[in-house]
Amino acid sequence: MDKSKAYIRMCDRAEEIQCLWQPAHGDFYAEADGRIRCWISSYPPPERFKKGFCICVKDSIIHLSKYTWLPRQDQLIEMAQMPGRRYESVVQDFFDWSKRPYRICPGNPGRLFKTMEKIWLVFVMQQKFNRLWDGDAWVRSSQPA
Repeated sequence: MDKSKAYIRMCDRAEEIQCLWQPAHGDFYAEADGRIRCWISSYPPPERFKKGFCICVKDSIIHLSKYTWLPRQDQLIEMAQMPGRRYESVVQDFFDWSKRPYRICPGNPGRLFKTMEKIWLVFVMQQKFNRLWDGDAWVRSSQPA
């Protein structure tokens, strides 16, 4: 599981994916102070989460906490699935895509992004949301996925 600062930044800026998060046991997330946690309890309850923020109560004070979901590789593969397509064909599309030059930077995704989570995240963002990672932000692609 990638817990690097680079992956946290990529996930944090992937607003489309953060909006999909429905906290579940085993999910990894980064707190605003950079600590990485695994969702293992029922507190705070998932219904208190909206778009990466959680309404929390501490010492009788209500505050808003920012949590950044760090999708695992299996969750990213699941997000990449397309209705009416077999699982194997989407995975094959990923492997074919990972060998082609990346549109923004020289090199293919397998060389540019050092972990499978980063590579799958870039694939999902490109295929589902037409976004490319430029090293700092997700930018809209001028070409359809």
